[in-house]
Amino acid sequence: MELHIQSEFDCVYLINGELTERADSLTMSEYDVAYITVFPLDTSLLPYTVKLVNADNVKNEFALGIRLSSEHYLLVLSPRRPIVYKTSPQTVACATSRMGRLFSLVRSGDVSAAYAMLTDELRASIDKKTLEAFFDGYERLVDCTWEQGDAHKFYLITESGVARLHSYALKNEFIDDIAECDNA
Repeated sequence: MELHIQSEFDCVYLINGELTERADSLTMSEYDVAYITVFPLDTSLLPYTVKLVNADNVKNEFALGIRLSSEHYLLVLSPRRPIVYKTSPQTVACATSRMGRLFSLVRSGDVSAAYAMLTDELRASIDKKTLEAFFDGYERLVDCTWEQGDAHKFYLITESGVARLHSYALKNEFIDDIAECDNA
């Protein structure tokens, strides 16, 4: 099984006693117990440890672990601040990718700006309501940074932890096509 760890902040990891700067793709048995200690590089954030057992889904205020497929497990880590307060849940997306920005814009209600990220051909085939409906029911988008090749892939994840693999194509720096992939 491949373990993919993505953090929403700069950090290093101590994984079962081994220090590492990156944890994009680690091979482990799905029956292993893994202890991941996160050491933020920002001194205003606190370190913490997440325990993974049998690759079960994990969900708490700092970590979201999702079984993407039989071969892939994703652990998304959020920052831990010294003052804990409750806020309304926020949509999380990888702001560095085009699809992450598109998802964030749609979820925040700025569908016009999201619509402007599409090619003329794609805009001609869908309207703003269709674009908005495409992301309805998903709370998170995670890019497949571990995938190599020309295809841009990402997972859309529901609140219950169901992950669906998608791909998208670019044309002249605009999003030209979005399609759901087979999870087989």
